[in-house]
Amino acid sequence: GLAEFRTRYAPLQAVLGTIEKLAVGTAPVLVTGEAGTGKSLVARALHRLSGRSGPFVDVHCGAMRPGTQEAELFGGAAGDPDGRRLGLVEMAAGGVLYLADVERLEPKSQAKLLRLLDDGVFTRTGTARTVAGDVRVVATTTVSLADEVEAKRMASDLVFRLSGITITLPPLRDRAGDVRPLTDAFVREFGGANPPRVTEGAREALDRYSWPGNVHELRAVLERAVLLAGGRPIQPAELALEGTGEHAVIRVEELLTLEALERRHIGTVLEKVDWHQGRAADVLGISPKTLYRKIREFGFQRPRGALVP
Repeated sequence: GLAEFRTRYAPLQAVLGTIEKLAVGTAPVLVTGEAGTGKSLVARALHRLSGRSGPFVDVHCGAMRPGTQEAELFGGAAGDPDGRRLGLVEMAAGGVLYLADVERLEPKSQAKLLRLLDDGVFTRTGTARTVAGDVRVVATTTVSLADEVEAKRMASDLVFRLSGITITLPPLRDRAGDVRPLTDAFVREFGGANPPRVTEGAREALDRYSWPGNVHELRAVLERAVLLAGGRPIQPAELALEGTGEHAVIRVEELLTLEALERRHIGTVLEKVDWHQGRAADVLGISPKTLYRKIREFGFQRPRGALVP
């Protein structure tokens, strides 16, 4: 289930109470909130409750290479005059097109998305023939789209169209009463048949921490703590939190999961080569296609201004 949505926080309870009603229909939905607040979970819940039989197609707008975004989304491509190549919009037919970090859409993609939302049609890249697009668009952002319009990075009519139905998820620091029940839920999830006890010292450390990574960070911290505790009660040391008191400022770098190690290494390489994905793939010894999948999987954000061939 959606353990991240266990909440005593009334504003979030009210939001969650509307999701089932909002799931029915075709109007776009915008989900806003800081990283780690559960925006993708809301998008998946909308898909699951919608009754739509098509797939959930997950698109991270900032992870696509500049200049390829329009073709990735809407199909067609240079050297494909007949526009036979299908894009992600058509792959999501009958389902939900999830556009994470929608503010990273390029101008051509924005224009085509607006036409899709207004008229239900689009054209594949490089062609004039219109194609019907039967998708429910759920977009997410961690920034103010009004600011993006002000900075002329997003078209105002697209933002107006996207934000007709907006769900805003609060940060975990505003949901103070939720840390303890969420802790119990995650420890049960990761602890199996005999979940470890969480000591009061550990609970106090969790309560004091500001959770910049929100619920996703809490979940990751507890997954690691359950592993490190090895069945013993979880102490503050196992949490490895920074800024929660002298006993909790412990970093267990050598005990990172393989996934965390991979994520860190790929991120470091991308920074070193200024996000040149071809060069990064060479350094890492993987194919560009695998690297692209990893970038999406780990939710990496290409810095604005990075030159990506």
